[in-house]
Amino acid sequence: MTIHAIKHDTTVHAIVGTDMYQRSFDDTAKAVNFYNLVLSTKENPTSSNVEVLLNECMPGRKLIADNIFTMKNGNFYLAGYETVAMPEELVVRIQSHVEQDLSVLPLVNFWKLLLLNPDAAVRDSLFKFMSQYDFPITDNGYFIGYRAVKKTNKTYSAVTNWVPKEFVQLKAAGENPDDYTVVENYDGQGDIKAIETDVITDERGNFLCPENVVGNLGEMFTNQNTGITDAPEFTDWYSGKTNVRLGGTVSMDRSQVDCNPQNTCSSGLHIGAPGYVKGFGGSNSEFLACLVNPMNVCAIPADYSYQKMRVSEYYAYGMVDLKNDMEIRTPYFELDYKTFEERQLDEQLTEYQATIDASEHAVTNRAIIAERRMAIA
Repeated sequence: MTIHAIKHDTTVHAIVGTDMYQRSFDDTAKAVNFYNLVLSTKENPTSSNVEVLLNECMPGRKLIADNIFTMKNGNFYLAGYETVAMPEELVVRIQSHVEQDLSVLPLVNFWKLLLLNPDAAVRDSLFKFMSQYDFPITDNGYFIGYRAVKKTNKTYSAVTNWVPKEFVQLKAAGENPDDYTVVENYDGQGDIKAIETDVITDERGNFLCPENVVGNLGEMFTNQNTGITDAPEFTDWYSGKTNVRLGGTVSMDRSQVDCNPQNTCSSGLHIGAPGYVKGFGGSNSEFLACLVNPMNVCAIPADYSYQKMRVSEYYAYGMVDLKNDMEIRTPYFELDYKTFEERQLDEQLTEYQATIDASEHAVTNRAIIAERRMAIA
């Protein structure tokens, strides 16, 4: 069997048998590793070694047999959605999830929503950008980004500010906030704390010190996000005119967002990676974990090492302490956004559907829209 490789900078061409493959990498080290794999397989071309090489030559090859991907002209497509080729970084991530027995649903849903994005450059580059800075992806295909905001005096008390921050911190640590009770002055120091409910109840489920109990952390967070109780409100640093409330969306018409990535500081709603966001506003800043629909990403400018993006809408979900590096580092952040979808998604996709009738991808896009509507019914 003929096996050969040619490397040029970070691109490697590999010949295996009668087929030629091209792989491009982010850095030289990865290219060298792949190049050396080709050479070592050439020296010892056993069937198992060739199989490993072919899987590296064509990430996602195994998943064609599982009907997750289809392949046309050397590109991978999500099965049933063959209008736009899937970026290689996303193919590799899906394959990795399958190999590690992790759910691919977040990644598949992410790609379906990204297919609804009218900007080809965003469709091609968004996942690569997100992977570089570890933006978590939710089960429904949304991703979590960050934003710096300025405090206001509206509903800004110790408890309303503390609850969404503690909730996100526990979720990021893999804990269930429903298992925690919020207490005040539990240790006589006047502090607000979240303590596992089992620790402060007797065998009958009664609280040992009921006078200190404020409520269940999960319920308090849900009540803030659904408007039953007061939630913290903020504003943007630039104009001070935007009302940002936890549990609500901030949006602007996409036509008003600068979608040219060559323009660095320009109009749009800005979402960023932790390293970029935490440098804003000094000690007066609060930092929000925001839910973003891939469909609403408009541009990823080159400044600040591609650490920020412009979007047309985000949903302010929780608060994070970026100053102390309390980022959300889970592979994907499993959250219940059902309420958000019921309130926003149907209207949003209805408006979008009216714009795609003449699109070459109209059939695929309408299928995705119908699928999402069924998911939130």
